Amino acid sequence: MSNQQRGRFAVLIATVATLGLSACGETTVNAPLAAGSVATTGAVALTGAVGSTLTEPVRVTVRSTDNQLLSGATVTFTVTNGGVADPSSAVTDANGVATTRWTLGRTAGANSLTATSGTVSATFTATGGAAKAAAVSGVAGDNQSALVGSAVAAAPSVRVLDAFNNPVEGVTVTFTVLSGGGRVTGGVVRTNATGNAAVGSWILGTAVGAQSLAARVEESGVSTNPIVFTATAAAGAATQSAAASVTTQTAVVGTFVAAPPSVRVTDANGNPVTGAAVAFAVTSGGGTIVGNAQLTNAQGIATVGSWLLGTAAGANSLTAVATGAGSVVFAATGTAGSATQMAVSAGNNQRAQVSKTVAIAPAVVVRDALGNAVGGVTVTFTATSGGGVAVAGRQVTDATGIATVGAWFLGETPGTNTLIASSPGLTSVSFTAAADPGRPVSMTANSSVSQTAPAGTPIGDPPSVIIRDAVGNAVSGVSVTFAVASGGGAVIGSLAITNASGVASITLWTLGATAGANSVVATAPGLPAVTFNATGTAGVAANIVGVAGFNQIGLQGTNVAIRPSVRVTDVNGNNVSGALVTFAVANGGGSVTTPSVVTDATGIATVGSWTLGGGASNQLTATVTGSSITNNPITFNAQAASQVQLVSASTGPIAAGGTVTVVVRLTDGGGASAALSGIPLTLAITTGGTAGTFNGASNTSVQTSTDVNGGATFTFVITGAAGTRNFTITGGGLGSTTTATITFN
Repeated sequence: MSNQQRGRFAVLIATVATLGLSACGETTVNAPLAAGSVATTGAVALTGAVGSTLTEPVRVTVRSTDNQLLSGATVTFTVTNGGVADPSSAVTDANGVATTRWTLGRTAGANSLTATSGTVSATFTATGGAAKAAAVSGVAGDNQSALVGSAVAAAPSVRVLDAFNNPVEGVTVTFTVLSGGGRVTGGVVRTNATGNAAVGSWILGTAVGAQSLAARVEESGVSTNPIVFTATAAAGAATQSAAASVTTQTAVVGTFVAAPPSVRVTDANGNPVTGAAVAFAVTSGGGTIVGNAQLTNAQGIATVGSWLLGTAAGANSLTAVATGAGSVVFAATGTAGSATQMAVSAGNNQRAQVSKTVAIAPAVVVRDALGNAVGGVTVTFTATSGGGVAVAGRQVTDATGIATVGAWFLGETPGTNTLIASSPGLTSVSFTAAADPGRPVSMTANSSVSQTAPAGTPIGDPPSVIIRDAVGNAVSGVSVTFAVASGGGAVIGSLAITNASGVASITLWTLGATAGANSVVATAPGLPAVTFNATGTAGVAANIVGVAGFNQIGLQGTNVAIRPSVRVTDVNGNNVSGALVTFAVANGGGSVTTPSVVTDATGIATVGSWTLGGGASNQLTATVTGSSITNNPITFNAQAASQVQLVSASTGPIAAGGTVTVVVRLTDGGGASAALSGIPLTLAITTGGTAGTFNGASNTSVQTSTDVNGGATFTFVITGAAGTRNFTITGGGLGSTTTATITFN
């Protein structure tokens, strides 16, 4: 039941009580009497809301001194506690009752009203209860601080007042978190007798900073509703740390990083912790720091004073350790400063074939003043001597400070080549390389390939070859093998190595003992062979032998069929050309033509002709001009057929028409048979008898030739008259004839 309802109920009871008194049957006193007593019409205490008029009038009964109801008596109503009686005075009616309306005062609590008539009075009270809630105000718990996640020390409370600032009891107040994410316990509360209501507890959220709580009166028309409480949530103990700045930086060695490392220290809920101690320390790279001990600020951040990187390019690290909250590692890469020096990195003092690349491409390393490699520097490689070429000569140093030429082709001429590496502002670097002859591709004769020397003797110019590469440079150090290929000679120094001029030669080449072609072949792996030829000529004449024309038979006064010839040889049996041979008749009286003959290429000399004389024995000598010649001179013998000797003939009477056989032979002047064939002989009838015919023909002669034995047989038939026939057998070139007589009848 509300206060207003309770007040109305009390007034109703008072009214009823008053009405009851007037019905007691008492009579009114007509004569004016002095008031003897004043009394309320009921004994029930009245209640109502402050500032409100009681719902029922207040009635008092006035009695005279003799206790009779007194009408017409004036009653004055006096109110305390700020109330009002209206009217403030009244005259009792016929029942001795005076009536007024009582408006309670504005202060909650006891109100009193005194009714006075004459000298007597009566006082009665009414309780003024608070009116409807009209305003709410905070009592306690605002602007507190507590750790995140914990309850504030003083539970927030409010007071609810009515329009007259009286506390209102029993009003529902709801406490609700507005911000910060916290929570409450006992969030719905009724105001107590003092109009106060307090939340059970306010547990702040996990976020540091301002948080708010609303206390709302769940009635309408309440001003300043709701009441908002604020609290500041402070971070808890430091439990974790994290980088508050970049963790990876780059700076030139020996300089400060652009962003000094900083860390944020937070509690278990991630709230920044103020005043946490953080120690910074360099852990690698050799740098230094300033302000290594720091306390976190309001944002939980602690920043090192400065971080100077070490002098060596590469990784640097710094560790920040927060007490109880772990550590954070910061990394920085120290980069090289400006390039100040350049040096050879690789590829100096090499050797390679001409026109080929060196095995190791020349490279330089560029460093700063502290010796750190500098990347990104343009280096130009230029071939300056030796005729070589730098390929991809413009290069940029890599992260290690190295720049490498694409390739360095050496020049075509053996010798020293030079390559220069240059970069603006830096001292140039020089590379050298020795250009060696290239791979041997050709082998040619370096001495005469065709010579002449006496057989069995050394030639004047021993074979040598020169080996060159593809561009004509002499190649040293190549093994060359010289071997006799023909002629049977011998070499000394058959295995030779080309010298600095690319030449390989043997010491001696002795030709074979047999005159004629000799050859030595020079070979080297992978190269075409070279052949050296030499003609072994005969030496001086040392021997003479007959070749042809011995023991011939010929007609006197005619040339022998085979012209006598000799061969002149040296001590090795080689034919000697150009030797003078003199042919001379030694016996028989013959003659020669072209007696002096020079031997031809085969060592042979042949007399022009030898005409036989008439002697029984003909001799011809061949003499070589010179000394110590064996078999000198050579003698040729020939038999000269100079006579025809009758061997047999048919004799005695021969019948006419009979066959006659005559056999003859050739002989020399001494009567020895001369076995000379093919000599034509003629048998002619010369004298005696009558002419006849041979072989049925009217011939006086017949011809035949000698056989291999120098004999000839004539067979013929004689016709004509009987008688004696004389015949003569003659032959061309013969010195004598044979005659005979044949008789037939």
